[in-house]
Amino acid sequence: MPRRKKEDQPKEQLKVIKTPSLVGGIKDILPADGKYWDYILGEINRVVRDHSFSKMSLPVIEKYELFNHTLFKHSGQIEKEVLSFVDRGEKLALRPDTTPGLARAFLEHNMINQKMPLKAYYWGPSFRWGKVEENKLRQFTQVGFEIIGDPSPAIDAELIIISHYLLKSFKIESEIKLNSLGCLVCRHEYNKTLSGFLKSKRSAVCMDCRKQAVKDPYRFFRCESNKCQHLREDAPQIIDWLCDSCRNHLFRVLEYLDELKIPYQLDPFLLRTYDYYSKTIFEIFTQDEKKQPLSIAGGGRWDYLIEMLGGPSVPAAGVSMGLERLINQMKVTRAEIPNPQAPDIFVAQLSELARKKAFAFFEQLRQEDLSVRANFSKSSLKEQLDQATKVGAKLILILGQKEVTEGTVILREVDSGIQEVVNFSKVIPEVKKRLKIIK
Repeated sequence: MPRRKKEDQPKEQLKVIKTPSLVGGIKDILPADGKYWDYILGEINRVVRDHSFSKMSLPVIEKYELFNHTLFKHSGQIEKEVLSFVDRGEKLALRPDTTPGLARAFLEHNMINQKMPLKAYYWGPSFRWGKVEENKLRQFTQVGFEIIGDPSPAIDAELIIISHYLLKSFKIESEIKLNSLGCLVCRHEYNKTLSGFLKSKRSAVCMDCRKQAVKDPYRFFRCESNKCQHLREDAPQIIDWLCDSCRNHLFRVLEYLDELKIPYQLDPFLLRTYDYYSKTIFEIFTQDEKKQPLSIAGGGRWDYLIEMLGGPSVPAAGVSMGLERLINQMKVTRAEIPNPQAPDIFVAQLSELARKKAFAFFEQLRQEDLSVRANFSKSSLKEQLDQATKVGAKLILILGQKEVTEGTVILREVDSGIQEVVNFSKVIPEVKKRLKIIK
């Protein structure tokens, strides 16, 4: 039997389906947005270096009870938004927030024995299921700075100052709002007073706030009902119930901000629903495209979280922000992103033999800590030279078939256009010498 010709061989049939669409509320990060991510992470790295933070990487999956105990007690909304599932009989959750996981890691790895304060930062995805809006995603990238083991008001101020100057570097106009939740003692007295106020105004508040007057009186300040909003100005303010220690703590935070002339506003309606927060809390707002207030960062003291998870009493404070929201706001304000630092050298090649040599040469230059670029997919010398000019390279090293055979390189200065042939063994010393003169 004669053999089939290769082209007559039956081809394997591929099963083709319609491309599944992206899940609503989740975004792809495309190359066009890369400059925003690189710039933001570069500025964050500067903060990390200057303020001596160390990185912590935490899992996105935690046991459900971690969040059930710390986040859901008074916040039914977060409980509705959590993405949870059962795996082999164990209930797990994708983290809706990173701070509880950080406190869990602190205890699990016995980090209390380390030198305090512990200054940690993290960034990574968090998840909340719910209505998809322009500035509310189901998967969002959260970056946070946390300081554990120091009760000083200077720590609170440092986190606010970091946030303020980070947002300035992103060209985002913002407004800082602060309040104090006090400690367990003065908060208890305030809760009783607020509950009493709501009971005395039963006929004036909405049905939900009436029902929650004892269990969660703070709900009144989050209520969007017109009836409740009209009563807010008459409600007791927590700052009037602060003990001397909590009041002094707040005033010292404000003094640090005043020293730097950082503007802020004391907001008696700014509250937190989580039990682990105490004393200073803050929220930073900007304006969205429709000139509506948009929360861009937030944080405060979480002195009770570690204790709530079975550990000792350890003071702590933190701040977090969502990177997608930051980037969206930078686009709204058309913030100018500085160009990346120009490379010193661009390696161009002409011919397949030269390309092979150029790969090795490129790595050799990198090992010498020289800033270098190349485009190995381009065979046109003109295209490569145009790219070298576009990226701002100071020197261009050209390898062709002739240069590889003779063991030489063409060295061209971009600004002057002067070029000469240099022996391959002398290229690196000559490049370093030229760069010193150019710089």
